[in-house]
Amino acid sequence: MRDAGFILFLVIILSLYGFTHLYLFKRLLRALPPAGALRTGIFVLAVVWAVLFLAGRFLFGRHPGPAAGAVIGFGYFYLVVWNVSLWLTLFYDLLRLIDRRFPFFPPAMRADAAAGGGIAFRYILALTAVICLLGAWNAARPRLRTETIETAKAAGGIRELKIAVASDFHLSPVLRTRFLHRTLDKIKDLEPDLVLLPGDIVGEDTPAQDREAIAAAFAELKPKYGVFACTGNHEYFGDLESNLATLRAGNVRVLLDESELVAGAFYVLGRKDGTGRRAGETRKTWAELVAGLDPSKPLIALSHQPTKLGEPASAGVDLLLCGHTHDGQMFPITQINWLVYERNHGLYKKDRMFLDVTSGVGTWGPPVRIGTVPEIVLITVHFPAGA
Repeated sequence: MRDAGFILFLVIILSLYGFTHLYLFKRLLRALPPAGALRTGIFVLAVVWAVLFLAGRFLFGRHPGPAAGAVIGFGYFYLVVWNVSLWLTLFYDLLRLIDRRFPFFPPAMRADAAAGGGIAFRYILALTAVICLLGAWNAARPRLRTETIETAKAAGGIRELKIAVASDFHLSPVLRTRFLHRTLDKIKDLEPDLVLLPGDIVGEDTPAQDREAIAAAFAELKPKYGVFACTGNHEYFGDLESNLATLRAGNVRVLLDESELVAGAFYVLGRKDGTGRRAGETRKTWAELVAGLDPSKPLIALSHQPTKLGEPASAGVDLLLCGHTHDGQMFPITQINWLVYERNHGLYKKDRMFLDVTSGVGTWGPPVRIGTVPEIVLITVHFPAGA
């Protein structure tokens, strides 16, 4: 039944992908010169580019290497071109419909619209290129978001704790070790006491030849209280054991439905991502995860996906850190996400629990962000005086 559902989902997605391309390619043909090698060449190039993403995924899964990685990179970028040009074209067609009822287009634009909008589509493609380039520039520059919270629980003699939070690296053929080093250098500059990674660090796309360098890069992080992580869905999409081994080789403590008492003062908890259940893996409830812990000590928890937030709040978690959402990464998902998740991005209070959902430092697929920014979060936690 699960396989049938996945096949149905795949058929729907591929059908939408195909139909939207018929819509866009029809516009492209109207925008191209009427005949000749230039028209044929551009159209063939567009068709080939449209299938690069699917071809890249196929090649990388079976024949990993630089060639497959390059194909994936170009294919990913095409997804952005397709997404942006599709929404701009739909918006233009909406304006065309409105113009028929309430004319407001200038005469030249109305004449082009009546002829199919070929000239307008050229401007749409130019605007698409600008938006995509700006989105790539935006995605390559993680910002720093700072937050400050105060807990009711004392943490021994610790009065202040600086926590650097970074999730969703999605290390891949597109985002490789150079990106990782830049990001970790920013984290080091913050001089945090604790580094927490709420999942999707490595996954199904992480190149095998990068794993040793990834581990070495994480090993350079030496915060006072260590580096902790939980699994995300993409750790499970790939070879889970290899992904965990890569992180552990970098001195990252991966918590799989586990907790650790840090400095005798506070707990760090890490929950398995629910994706593991598809492979028959079980995971603890929040009540089971906190059972046996000293409830007088602060509980700082990692869980990749910000779902069913009432459960950790009821279990006594003081600070929950999540990722996964990317804050939508690109329009229109940036808007859809707010309908999907109770909390999509930022710092919130859920009953007595503080919740922070980060947009992540990386990107899945296209290295582009439109309408959202990548981020590293620095949370300063103030504890009351205690023994």
